[in-house]
Amino acid sequence: MRYYVMEEDEFDSPSSEEMIYVFEHERKNTWGEIRSLENFTAKCLFIELRNHYMYQKDAVEDMDVFELEGKLREELSLQEVTGDEWLQLKEEFSEQIKPFIFPDNIIRCAYAYEPDWNDRFFVAETEEKYFGLYWCTTA
Repeated sequence: MRYYVMEEDEFDSPSSEEMIYVFEHERKNTWGEIRSLENFTAKCLFIELRNHYMYQKDAVEDMDVFELEGKLREELSLQEVTGDEWLQLKEEFSEQIKPFIFPDNIIRCAYAYEPDWNDRFFVAETEEKYFGLYWCTTA
């Protein structure tokens, strides 16, 4: 699995206070535990959570990697995204995430959790790969 983080200094408007994670995993990589959209989503959530709390060591519950990933997988509640919603998301974020490309031929797509005005996390699956995008802003 690979991911890339774009922060406010990489956008046209540096004062935007935005951050975007782009996640990708080729389905041909059969090693490891990513064998479904749910597994992929749990791994994405883990990476984002780990990075978010990296500098807040004392404020985070002490839990090993496997325990935390398991907890995230248990609490996971994917919310399906319609084709129209997917197109809207694609239009909204395609320019911001270049050189990454939104996948076509989606088999399944979903929000990782209920989207909010300042926090959206969605994932998708094609025959070739899993794709995820997490966007947040503090503005």
